[in-house]
Amino acid sequence: MVVTLLQTPIELSNYPLIIGLAILVYAVFAIRFTKVHVALLSTLAFAVIYVMLIAVGVLVL
Repeated sequence: MVVTLLQTPIELSNYPLIIGLAILVYAVFAIRFTKVHVALLSTLAFAVIYVMLIAVGVLVL
């Protein structure tokens, strides 16, 4: 099954899994090495930027 996001075909099989794993790994390291509120804000920023870069096509899964 293929869905289009910003006119870019994306297969749904591994897309959410890879994004979720990247965000989870970033969050674990951020919470480990910084304060919790800073880690949560930076994780949110990382998630938004990561998804935007994939949607635009800069990062290819």
